[in-house]
Amino acid sequence: MARPPTPRRPLRPAPPSGPFDDRPLERLRSTAVATRYKQPNAINGVSIGLVVLVAATAWLGLSVWPVIATNSNIKNELNDALPRVYRANLRDEPGATVETTRLHDELEAKIRALGVDDGKLAVEIARNQKSVSIEVRYHAIVHFMGLQKTRLVALHPRVETDAARVEW
Repeated sequence: MARPPTPRRPLRPAPPSGPFDDRPLERLRSTAVATRYKQPNAINGVSIGLVVLVAATAWLGLSVWPVIATNSNIKNELNDALPRVYRANLRDEPGATVETTRLHDELEAKIRALGVDDGKLAVEIARNQKSVSIEVRYHAIVHFMGLQKTRLVALHPRVETDAARVEW
């Protein structure tokens, strides 16, 4: 006994003709049913790779965080001292140099109190008629957690402002 042929799956009805009645555009309309793809597993190689990447980034961030925090605190001290250097720059020369030297010594003491123990710490205050700037040059050591490795990094936080007198 012969089995009757199985009927083919019916095609979707064609959408109603709209403003595009040209023959080339009719070929672009799809009447086939969408293909179903196999869903990936919840845990696969990409998921594991992303977890490893996030963990490595967190480990690096936690290892470098003390150096970043110290550098930020130093930059805050420089920003606090910059208006005083600006005012000292507006003074006449003998007083301006004395005030700048005093500010240099204060800044160096504050930076050492923040935890910078570099022997080559340099605080540079530059001033002229157009601009006033303060820059600190020092080296910090990054200790990588879990590894017995360290890395020496050179940091140079700098702040600068215009030195022109403000006329109101």
